Amino acid sequence: MAPRSTQHARRPVFRLLAAFAAVSAAGGVLSAGLVVPAVAATGSLTSEGVDIFNELPGDLGDRTLSEASTITYADGTPMAKVYDQNRSVVAFDQIAPVMRDAIISIEDDRFYSHGAVDVKGIARALVSNAGGGSTQGASTLTQQFVKNVLVQQAVQEGDSEAAAAAVEHEGVDGYARKLREMRLAVGVEKEMTKDEILAGYLNVSYFQNNVYGIEAAAQFYFSKSAADLTLPESALLAGMVQNPAAFNPVKYPEASVKRRNVVLSRMLELGKIDQPTYDAAVAAPVGLVLNPSRQGCLSAGTAAYFCDYVVRVVESDPAFGATPEDRRNLLRRGGLTIKTTLNPVIQDITQKAVNDGVNPGQEVRSAASYVQPGTGHILAMAQDTTYSPDEDQIGFTTLNYNVSQAMGGGIGLQQGSTFKPFTLATWLKSGRSLDSVVASPNKGNDPYSAFTACGQKLRGTKPYTYGNSESSSSGSMTVRQATANSVNTAFVSMEKQLDICDITATAQSLGVYKASPSKNFLTGEESLDLDQNPSMTLGTNLVYPLEIAGAYAAFAAEGTFCKPTAILEAVDTNGNPLQVPSADCKQVLDVNVARNVTEALRQGWTNGTARRVGKSEMNGRQVASKTGTTQDSQNVWFAAYTPRLAGVVWVGHHQGVKSLNGARINGRRVGKVYGATIPGPIWAEAAGGSLAALNAPKLTFTDGTNDGLRTTAPNGKLRVPSVVGRSVSSATAALEAAGFNVQVSRSRVSSTRVDAGLVAAQSARTAAAGATITLTRSSGAPPAPRPTATPTPTQTSQAPSPEPTQESPDAQDTQETPDDDE
Repeated sequence: MAPRSTQHARRPVFRLLAAFAAVSAAGGVLSAGLVVPAVAATGSLTSEGVDIFNELPGDLGDRTLSEASTITYADGTPMAKVYDQNRSVVAFDQIAPVMRDAIISIEDDRFYSHGAVDVKGIARALVSNAGGGSTQGASTLTQQFVKNVLVQQAVQEGDSEAAAAAVEHEGVDGYARKLREMRLAVGVEKEMTKDEILAGYLNVSYFQNNVYGIEAAAQFYFSKSAADLTLPESALLAGMVQNPAAFNPVKYPEASVKRRNVVLSRMLELGKIDQPTYDAAVAAPVGLVLNPSRQGCLSAGTAAYFCDYVVRVVESDPAFGATPEDRRNLLRRGGLTIKTTLNPVIQDITQKAVNDGVNPGQEVRSAASYVQPGTGHILAMAQDTTYSPDEDQIGFTTLNYNVSQAMGGGIGLQQGSTFKPFTLATWLKSGRSLDSVVASPNKGNDPYSAFTACGQKLRGTKPYTYGNSESSSSGSMTVRQATANSVNTAFVSMEKQLDICDITATAQSLGVYKASPSKNFLTGEESLDLDQNPSMTLGTNLVYPLEIAGAYAAFAAEGTFCKPTAILEAVDTNGNPLQVPSADCKQVLDVNVARNVTEALRQGWTNGTARRVGKSEMNGRQVASKTGTTQDSQNVWFAAYTPRLAGVVWVGHHQGVKSLNGARINGRRVGKVYGATIPGPIWAEAAGGSLAALNAPKLTFTDGTNDGLRTTAPNGKLRVPSVVGRSVSSATAALEAAGFNVQVSRSRVSSTRVDAGLVAAQSARTAAAGATITLTRSSGAPPAPRPTATPTPTQTSQAPSPEPTQESPDAQDTQETPDDDE
């Protein structure tokens, strides 16, 4: 007689074996319901087994599988896959019939004839395992599906113990696991058809090499979809399921072929294929056509940095989920398809231009971003490095110089004179002109009190000293000339006549903030607000190329700023659209202000600091440009735009503060470096090549010098933006942005052109800076005129008397001269 301790240890095994027996006795019932009737078994131990089985949970729970998300270019071509598990879920009819036959033949040839549990298999396993060995065999495809789903659930929840328990084979735990599978399998077959279970099994199965599911396996091993698999390919993949590591065709081709032929033999035996078909299949080579999918953005080639930016957008934007974990899981498990804004043609041309200008593999770096005016769509993002976490090699890095630190970039870059257009726009908003004359000494030395920020004189013990970098001057010049030739001292003179907080507001309305947080000197708080000091207008703030490209795109779009956006649309695994971040386009500058900025920057291209840049590449296209050079040429920039395309190029060292002057670039020693020296040609090659490749028309800017389009009118007053037809709130915002005060009349006027409630008239079209503009709202169309009386028969020979002439119902509209730009 066995010792008591041994008897005690064996009792759980006997109880579980009894449950197996109860299940076997109830065999025909299992496929019809979730509960095993007690009358189906006899004996107290067997009844106890029924109780054990009935007490187990019958709901498998969430069967959603972790699925790879696909990031595409704007034309829909794939860019990269992002995933925890490389899987693409497909439906039953998207799997080749021969693949379905192969997996059933080798794993469960009676799948369509038995219930969730194979009673014959259970009986065979009970006999085999009664001696105390591990549980063997008897698992149906449904049970295997259950086991794999349990493993996936545990993995997704980070529960390693649950994942291990789901595949336990030994002793009591093995029997318990098997019994639980059976109970859950009964529930699954009550909810799903056999076809759905088979598809689910093939979707959840692991195929080695970080490949999950039949679709990803077909793509990885044979570069085709699961629907197109041939018989030998199907048999090879079906054979892998039993032991993916041992039958990995990449590492063990002979073993995988041997296993494939076992599957084919079983298919022949079951009558799924005939002898000639079998003979041809076993004679076929492995036939791998590998299509490895590297994890995430490493596979995106020249778009890898942009791809990384897209991933960070999804993981940080609340549009994709309430918490960072929710957003990460949605991206890496949700099977999304994310169509981005990146144009593959422009991207390739831009990457080539960047590499031509600054060859990869040297310490000097270059980065470029291009944005579409009017939409904010990021069309290209390139830099002369290879996207890689292996940063020990020169030119290998994951650091994206185009974007902020929060989005994978660095601490930011000083932008030099590419900031000056924001000061210029503020100058024009204040009612001043391009033809205003300002002081432009060669050097300057001013006390801080000469500058105003938020209405207060700046305080500083040392004077602010400055000079010219890209040009020299003494005396005075117009703002137009100062912009074209990038004269630092002239812009500081302009800055002294403005409020630095107003300049900050202009830049930030165009999306330009600091690349990383710092303390605001006015508030003492951590923020991304630009540092407000006298050197601001010369571009000493740390920014990044993408936001500068977005700001210049707003100039090209006549004052409409759109946040640079990377995502056009996103759909979930079922094709349902998801909300994506908005470009939030809005008019932030008066049209005339933007046009005057463009006029000044065009002269920089034609006869200013960029006069020697890219004329042949741009092939006569109109360009507005601004060069930028920081102190000692540590960073050099070129920012420019056409009506269709805005872009920025930066060149500098990848770390530390170091001058480019005298550096060795592309194998030759360079001299003094400016924005037009290296970045300018890169910009022109990329922009000119892209527009030519797209066969884009040669659009022209609306010239701010034409009569009626100047910020200042011929009488010396400011032009007042036309706001007729706008809502009161929109009109007020536009007028206040242009430097005017606003009041709304209590009276209303009728108008056939303007809907009721909108602005029907404004009191002036030219006015002094700060003047009050009165807005009058529309009351809608006037009543219809009274009908004329029908003449009686006795009056037909005499013309009726006309009604008294009335003033035209639109008289008050026509009294105002319409804007020249309407």
